[in-house]
Amino acid sequence: MNHRTAVVGFDIYVIGGHDGDEVSNSCFCFNAVTKKCREISPMHVRRCCLSVAVLRGSVYAMGGEGNYETHRTAERYDCKANQWSWIAPMKIGRENASSAVLNGKIYVAGGRDGQNSLNSVEVYDPDTNRWTFVAPMLSRHDSLSCVEFHGSLYALGGHNGTSYKLSTEKYDPKEGAWTEIPAMNLYEFELNAEVIDDKIFVICDYYDPKYFFHRVASFNDKENRWDKAADMNVCRSGMSTCVIENLPNASDYAYKHREKLMVEKHKEMLKGKCNRPSTHTHSSFF
Repeated sequence: MNHRTAVVGFDIYVIGGHDGDEVSNSCFCFNAVTKKCREISPMHVRRCCLSVAVLRGSVYAMGGEGNYETHRTAERYDCKANQWSWIAPMKIGRENASSAVLNGKIYVAGGRDGQNSLNSVEVYDPDTNRWTFVAPMLSRHDSLSCVEFHGSLYALGGHNGTSYKLSTEKYDPKEGAWTEIPAMNLYEFELNAEVIDDKIFVICDYYDPKYFFHRVASFNDKENRWDKAADMNVCRSGMSTCVIENLPNASDYAYKHREKLMVEKHKEMLKGKCNRPSTHTHSSFF
């Protein structure tokens, strides 16, 4: 758990994480077409709660936590050579940060420095092998999720050490500034965000059957609003998400018993509502 995934072609790279006993530096590659998995070269250091990105066909692993240390080191994986190499370290050690590629550069935002939640954002330029700061976020975000969407960097969810109700915001690189967008109105800690069908989808990464935190929402930037999407089939914690484009055998991964599962979930939710006090005041679109 607390690993990260990255996609190159039809290959899903599973990087680092924690097995319940220790932090790992191991990495695996799963091909979604052949459905074969192989172990690849390990990272130089052990990392969980790290940030990953794919740029110019290489996989980058940045920051994270390992051996009770918050890393600021970063490394790059050459898929063809099966080799990790060091790149310049980040300005700040970060765990539970999030990253995305925007205009040919890697942005790493928020996270924790081992003690405090961060609102700082730094950018890696592969041509100069240098990190530089850009404008900080409006709020401190720990355990957030970042995505690139329509030329902007979106920072979604997380907490600042005291509250989960943070601003949901986006960064315009032309203006060099962050602005707020509508709140998601759902559990906002340890979300996973991806872009599919010209929308941002966020998936709740939290296991608690009592509250059914396996919900999904989508953001429509044309109407500047969040909408409910279909729930995940199963609650998950410490997960990672990724998107593969034009997968020829995508139907192989469709859940074949979804209708039966949805009926069972509906019955459970109705039963839970009947047993729930009538003083419920939480505001949500679900």
